[in-house]
Amino acid sequence: MTTLQGLAEQKTKEASSLSDEDVAARARRTGRIKVGLRSATVQQHQRSPYVVEHAKRRAKGLCELCKLPAPFADKSDRPYLETHHIVWLAWGGADTVENTVALCPNCHKRMHVLESIDDVLALQKVVAK
Repeated sequence: MTTLQGLAEQKTKEASSLSDEDVAARARRTGRIKVGLRSATVQQHQRSPYVVEHAKRRAKGLCELCKLPAPFADKSDRPYLETHHIVWLAWGGADTVENTVALCPNCHKRMHVLESIDDVLALQKVVAK
């Protein structure tokens, strides 16, 4: 059975292999002003808000991977950082202080897209301190 995510990834791969003209033509043909909806049932991990808060306080407003200041402040005027589990919860990782870091949005996305072992090792050193 093919998943919706698998189908979307297939279409994305197909789109990336097309010429600029073909992509533009298909975008014009398939784009919609009003998009459809579908219902979904999802499972979410029950995370500790204290683990999240600890990671953000430890970071002191700096991304724990690139070491740059948070790119903006949230609505509460706190540096905007996202928490990331070094070993993902979906892979059996723990929701603990030792497995959670605070990252800027770019580095957080980087962790999920690249899955770089060098980045993982760098973050493990951060939490080991």
